[in-house]
Amino acid sequence: MKAIVLGGNGFLGMNVVRALVRAGHDVTATRRERSNTLFARKLGAQLVHADLDDLPTLTRAMRGHDVVFNCAGHYPRYSLDRPGEIELARRRTRNSVEAALGAGVGRYVLTSSVVTSGPPAAGRELSNEEDSPDPRASHCVYHGVKLAIEAEVMQAVGRGLDAVVLCPTGVMGELDVKAGTGFVIVAMAHGRLRFYVDGRTNIVDADQMADAHVAAAERGRKGERYLVAGENTTVRELLGIIAAELGVSLDARRLPAWLAGPLATMDERRCAAEPGRARSFLAREFVDIVRFGLWVDRAKASRELGIPAPIPLFETIHKARTWYERHRYLNPSA
Repeated sequence: MKAIVLGGNGFLGMNVVRALVRAGHDVTATRRERSNTLFARKLGAQLVHADLDDLPTLTRAMRGHDVVFNCAGHYPRYSLDRPGEIELARRRTRNSVEAALGAGVGRYVLTSSVVTSGPPAAGRELSNEEDSPDPRASHCVYHGVKLAIEAEVMQAVGRGLDAVVLCPTGVMGELDVKAGTGFVIVAMAHGRLRFYVDGRTNIVDADQMADAHVAAAERGRKGERYLVAGENTTVRELLGIIAAELGVSLDARRLPAWLAGPLATMDERRCAAEPGRARSFLAREFVDIVRFGLWVDRAKASRELGIPAPIPLFETIHKARTWYERHRYLNPSA
């Protein structure tokens, strides 16, 4: 397989690159012109400059490849401008689709999100790929962005694009350079996790998420969505496992979602008004994801893609903690 990974120097993209290289495939990874490639350069893939806002460059980068992995779906920094963020997500996704069609790429694998599914239908305890998003989540910026991205790709399927959509749950593991979902590990280690919102969640190991992408390219069915999931848990249980791994106490205060949402929005406005400021103490995106959190059924991905049983959550947390220590995000004695 000759593959190109869009967003190949991001957390999910680098894990997909590593999985492809391990499987013996010829891999190219795209990066933005001024992006940090310190970790990406060590993975064994060729790095090329390509931007989702530059259709001609994107098309040239894709030519000669069998599969494109779009791990560069728009990820809004703040949840403050829903129409603007959705339009940006649509435009960039549309460019990636047009480039793939124009370059004659055989398969397109999209990294989407679990939030594009919703509560389980009556008679089922776990959500699956057939469950529609909760209408109450329609105001959420993150949810709207991910739904828009999927819609653009599915429209292109009707025009002949051979696309498969993967919908990971929360991802933790190695190569998390910006400490995304794993931010809670770093924050707790430094005594800076002050608040949390409890609710249903699911965490998948980054390695297993990446292996699912390789399998989707090889065995996924055109136009199908696959939930890529690990263990169903709660935020409180997840934080308890992290605290045990770090050997610290869980001192963060639990906030009800009705209060956490407005507080997170206020803090995002404060941060947005001061460029360069550290991240918000409680991202609105995380509040919304937990508020509409799902426990999911991973049977379809297991059956059709051959994804094995989930890696135990405590092993994933240990792997992530070790990576953060190795790269000085936290002290080895933490």
